[in-house]
Amino acid sequence: MKLDISKVEFSRTDIKKDLKIPSTLTPELSYLIGIHIGDGTMNIYRRNDGFNGHPIGYSGHLIDEKEFHIKIIKPIFKGLFNREINIRFDRRKNHSCIHSYTNSKGIITFFNRVIGIPLGSKKDIHIPEIIRKSNMRIKREFIKGLGDTEFSLVFKRRYRNKHYYPVISFSTQSKNLQKEVIDILTEMRFNPRHISEYPTFRNGKQLFINQINLNGLDNLNQWMKKIGFNSTKHMTKYQIWKKHGFCPSKTNILERQKILKGEIDINSFYGAVA
Repeated sequence: MKLDISKVEFSRTDIKKDLKIPSTLTPELSYLIGIHIGDGTMNIYRRNDGFNGHPIGYSGHLIDEKEFHIKIIKPIFKGLFNREINIRFDRRKNHSCIHSYTNSKGIITFFNRVIGIPLGSKKDIHIPEIIRKSNMRIKREFIKGLGDTEFSLVFKRRYRNKHYYPVISFSTQSKNLQKEVIDILTEMRFNPRHISEYPTFRNGKQLFINQINLNGLDNLNQWMKKIGFNSTKHMTKYQIWKKHGFCPSKTNILERQKILKGEIDINSFYGAVA
């Protein structure tokens, strides 16, 4: 799909650094849009001295998502926009975050005016209309980007001693986003279950969350066949489950990589060594 990029505005820095703007909605761009709807933030700040800031960024867990930021987000920005994105590690106690960010009037006005992503809060966000009206490949890549950043993959015990039962989950404050994701997943012949507006607390504040669950083996097999994961946070869980038939809960990516290499006995997470 061709994009009308005539509304994009460039700063002098954008021009100096030879910023590129995509003129076509490609699967790679759709994937990045999914990442942004999941973990992205952007806004425009205007100061009294005339300085305008155009920050756009992505945050994740320092350990579990470091590789994703370095090997996925950074190259995508370079490929789509010819922009080197900055990466900062926040190792302060109780933080442990990784931040990928840049400042660009061109990229923000592209996402806002061309793609249709709002500035600021994403509380009531939609899937952009150009994604919803596109072909299945574009929709699939959007879901993959959203899945890599905002979905979770867990394995539950249910009626056994070990965590064997797969659940792919997505939670959002936006009922719009919940409904539109369900629509795409249903179109792809998944069987999503959902819960709407259940109350929870975060940082002492009550929130109402809308959740989607893809439960069981059939949904997981379909996901891996039709969508898949680029995130090693998710892939290491899947690989352990595929190899052993279960995956311990509350492990980080470094522990899971050691399990896959045979450097940690998987049974040690259950208080026993085989």
